[in-house]
Amino acid sequence: MLRSDVLIALPLHLAVDFDDAAGVDMDQSPADVGSFVIPYRCEVFLAGAVVCESCIGTSGTTPVVKYDKRPTAGDDTSRGDGDIAHLILATTAAGKVMYDRVAKGTVLEPGEEVVVQLVTAATGSPKTGHIKPFLLVKQIPEVLGNLSDMVETA
Repeated sequence: MLRSDVLIALPLHLAVDFDDAAGVDMDQSPADVGSFVIPYRCEVFLAGAVVCESCIGTSGTTPVVKYDKRPTAGDDTSRGDGDIAHLILATTAAGKVMYDRVAKGTVLEPGEEVVVQLVTAATGSPKTGHIKPFLLVKQIPEVLGNLSDMVETA
């Protein structure tokens, strides 16, 4: 049984352009780049990204990444806009960890998602930047039968 005071890193499900050890490419076209599926009731502690390659060239646009709460997995109806995190990556060097605690305490339920969206891509010369997104949560103990979107198969 998990303790409610232990931080858990939810796995990222990638959607587009991930370069092996380098991470999610920040110079691709703006798009949803991945999501965190919520498998149990939990509370957000913080959201962030490890920078694996500096995120801007010598003269260009700073990459911006948002983490949006999606109340129903796979459905953009009522989707948030940076309500879990809003990361401005500036000239952040490799090895730095950018994080946002704006959503600390937000309760997530099974059947929801947190979508990682590249809002502004890196531009300039050279166009650079790779990150590895993460979401840290605390599990909220709950009986599965009390969660309306948890359905056991026959």
